[in-house]
Amino acid sequence: MKILKLFLIAFFIAAAGCNSKTYEKKQYVLDTKRTYPSAETKIADTIIINRFTINPVFSSKQFTYQISDFEYESDYYNEFFIPPAVMITDKVNNWLTESGLFQRVSELTGYAATPDYILEGNVNSLYCDFRDPSLPIAVMEIHFFVSENKSMKEPVIVFSKNYKYSFTFEKGVYVNLIKAFDSCLFEILTKMEKDLTESITSK
Repeated sequence: MKILKLFLIAFFIAAAGCNSKTYEKKQYVLDTKRTYPSAETKIADTIIINRFTINPVFSSKQFTYQISDFEYESDYYNEFFIPPAVMITDKVNNWLTESGLFQRVSELTGYAATPDYILEGNVNSLYCDFRDPSLPIAVMEIHFFVSENKSMKEPVIVFSKNYKYSFTFEKGVYVNLIKAFDSCLFEILTKMEKDLTESITSK
């Protein structure tokens, strides 16, 4: 594993022309932003977002690499700045706020009133596929659940869908991997917003 770890490090730093054998730990954040105009009509007053859960295999801040069909490796030297489930929850919150679909979007911990809808999600996959080192692939998969909560009864799931996207990226520097993750999340949230809107408005 140590040999493989050094190979992965060299894989990224070679393009930068770095020959140093001293590696510093670096931290990265996702920068996914919604770039579309806000929706003209709102589909509900309020939605709250529970903090997303994540597959334990990918819950660490350290980047995860798939190196064979059944083998994964974590990277001590390169990681997310905060736990990925927390960061993705925040990006979903920002995305829905910018969409204008709801009068109010809030995380569960900061909202006391009864919301119209509750959004939950599970990050099933978040890794870099290194099985072909010449063609690295960023992979992200998220399952969304939305429950209607308008009455005093138990919330009823009205939307449940899984999304998985992958993007190849240019080898050489870790920021390319982050950009590929951003592309994955952008596509996932774009499709989720469209499907969620159609699901709720068609009721």
